[in-house]
Parts: sequence; C-alpha cells; structure tokens
Amino acid sequence: MIKAVFFDVDGTLVSHKSKSIPDSAKQALITLRKKGIKVFLSTGRHIRELKNMPTNEIEFDGYILLNGQLGLDENQNIVFSNAFSKEDVDGLLDIFHKKEYPFVLVNAEGHYMNYINEFVEIAMEGVSTPIPPIREYRGEELYQATVFVLPEEDEIFSKKLPRGCKMARWGMHGADIIATEGGKAVGMKFFSELLGILPEEMMAFGDAQNDMDMIEYVGIGIAMGNGEECLKQIADYVTSDVDENGVFNALHNYNLLD
Repeated sequence: MIKAVFFDVDGTLVSHKSKSIPDSAKQALITLRKKGIKVFLSTGRHIRELKNMPTNEIEFDGYILLNGQLGLDENQNIVFSNAFSKEDVDGLLDIFHKKEYPFVLVNAEGHYMNYINEFVEIAMEGVSTPIPPIREYRGEELYQATVFVLPEEDEIFSKKLPRGCKMARWGMHGADIIATEGGKAVGMKFFSELLGILPEEMMAFGDAQNDMDMIEYVGIGIAMGNGEECLKQIADYVTSDVDENGVFNALHNYNLLD
C-alpha cells in the first residue's frame, strides 16, 4: 500500500512547454492528499525558486530541496540539512574563483554566480528560471553548487571536484554538485523514518539523471515519458509525457486515484 509519493519538479510536475502543471496532475495531487497519502516535492531547486513556480499553488507535506541537501516541513521550516565540509567548500571556491566554468554556489538563502555565458542562458531558459546574480561568496554554509557544462565534459570536470563531492546532472547544459553521500534518496530516508513509512510504501516520479537514486529507493519508481533513457531503464513503470497527463496516468494505473 502506497502511503507517500515524491515528485520531481522540472519535466515531471511542471511542463516547460506550457510553463505550468497539467490540470490532471493538480487534481491527482489533491486526490492523493484527501485519501491520506503524503505528497512531497523532491527537486534540485531552491525554495526561493519554487515560490515563483506553479508548484507554489499546491500544498505539500514536505520538501526535499537541492537534491537532498536540505529538507523542509509542510510549513517550509528546515527539518534537515547536509552542508558541505569546510574542505569541500574550499575546493568549490577554487573552481568558483578560477572561472574556467560558469559556476553557482548555493546556501540556504540564495545563490552566488561567478560569470554567465551562453550555456547558462540556454540552461536557465530551459527551466524557466532567472539567471542567478553575479556576486562574491560571503562565507555561509553551502549545500549545493551548479556547473554549466555539456555531458561530454563531465569526466574532465568531475576530476576537479573535491573528494567529498559528486555531480548530479539535470539537463544538457547543467549539472548540480552535491555531497558524495548525498542525493534525493537521503531526504526520502529522513521522511521515511520521521513518518514511519517504509521505502516499499513509497512511490516516486522523475525524468532526469538526478532522479535515479530516488527511483531506486522507493517501492514503485515512475519515469516520465519525456525522461532520460537511463531513468527509464531502472524504473518500475514508464508513463506518458508530462504534457500527456503522465502523472495522472501512472497514478491511475496503480489505482491510487480511485
């Protein structure tokens, strides 16, 4: 019996073609909560970004942000965090200051960007998000970084990362940097233990590489029809495109909307 469902945002709940959540998905989430099934967001985004997105119109039981580095309760209060170590921050700052790559540092309050190029513009337009401001890091705890490079550069770039960091790609032009032991599944484990819900009683929806650990963690992992092939290969079920009622169709297939 499914007791909690976790949703990625971009390309899963939110279509960047229509820049909205399909009505069928909105109604499906409302139905889940009425039935007592917990509904969570699980995304690489920051809460500030979500406040300007269609997901802000929907009530959730909790939020997994920054690919599992930060978690909020239903009132958007921080309930868990996984900041980078000082050693890893020093290494990330070295990349930030060298400016070989467009690079963003993320703290609990916002973003720091070192410079902007065409990859940044393409990537941020693709996820309907303003480009972070160019400014210097001020010393707060960091939870995530973002680099704007093509997939063929991943192997070279990853060798420049501090030992305690790994890449979590979310698009053709962008990848997030999180703690080696981090990931969306870390946040899911927190809520699993908090609520007494077993992983096999959970379902998750995603579309990209950074959703893979989430899809593998739960009892039923759903890949969107518009998702990446690597995710489809490990999913329990591949639904239709986000713009073709993918969320609704999968929930209906598993009889969660009856």
